Amino acid sequence: MNQNKTTLTAGVIGSNWGRVHVAGLRQAGCQVDALMAHDADLVARIAQEEQIPRFGTDLDTLVDCDVIAIATPTSSHLGYLQALQDRAILCEKPLGITPDNQAAFSSLASSRIYVSYPFTLLQTAQALKARIQAGDLGELRRICLVVGVNLPYPKSPVEWFVEDVVHPFSLLYTLFDDFKYQGVIAGQGNNMTVQFTCQGALLDILLCDWPMPGLHFDMTLIGSQNAYQLRGGFRPERGWWFEPLLADGVAITDGEPAEVNPWIRANHQVAHHFVDVLQGNISAEAASAVGLFDLARARQMELLFLPLWQSHPLRSSHDHRPTATAFDWKLSG
Repeated sequence: MNQNKTTLTAGVIGSNWGRVHVAGLRQAGCQVDALMAHDADLVARIAQEEQIPRFGTDLDTLVDCDVIAIATPTSSHLGYLQALQDRAILCEKPLGITPDNQAAFSSLASSRIYVSYPFTLLQTAQALKARIQAGDLGELRRICLVVGVNLPYPKSPVEWFVEDVVHPFSLLYTLFDDFKYQGVIAGQGNNMTVQFTCQGALLDILLCDWPMPGLHFDMTLIGSQNAYQLRGGFRPERGWWFEPLLADGVAITDGEPAEVNPWIRANHQVAHHFVDVLQGNISAEAASAVGLFDLARARQMELLFLPLWQSHPLRSSHDHRPTATAFDWKLSG
């Protein structure tokens, strides 16, 4: 990367969620010059719509870019990270660590690889973080996280966990430490209970098939002085929403503003902090404090999920989950 440039040139890989990164990088002050995707006709159309001058289906399209955003399916992340690790990279979550590729991810040494975990930058999540850091929770006693899924994708329960449960889990990972895997109980469909300890307290994660299309998050934190509840998710008819943060059942915030998609806004904030670090506007430590995940932090968190791959068969849950309606859940709302 040319450190003397006042404006970073950026390239994006991915034709769906990549458009969110195009907007986020532009808002962060980058000049988005290149778009890469595997469908030649589609990438040409999107590049025209987004006014991106250079586009194509191979990595040569990105040759002059200082910054690369990877917004492709999880299984492709490692290959792109290996090919582009001499650049500054913002990779969509999760990295995609499995027992088979763990060593390859461990060999990635770039200090300029970051992973987009936007849940921590939601306003509701920031409000919870502020109260915990102020000591209002007291000693952590118990955490219960329920994640309901009903989306039209053929994922196994483990894939749902590492790609979707990880959203709220990433917030917990910024709030607490000393996570230890305890075990998993699997039912039919996407019903799975995973247990960790966290600073000595039990953390129960319930992944389940949700009756309505979308995603559902419900997190309860119980401490010696207070109990907090954060709830939200996505529905096709209403988009993304997050309810007011509750303390002992009483609303203490207003929830996420409805006029702006809170999920898109949080994703754009990730890009903003990423670019700020690259340009030296904030330190890497300061970026971590607000919730940005560098490669080492993301890798450390995702390694906690390896026992799921080792103890749970990689099976599809299609035969047991509710009928899902096709929609673009990430961009809706």
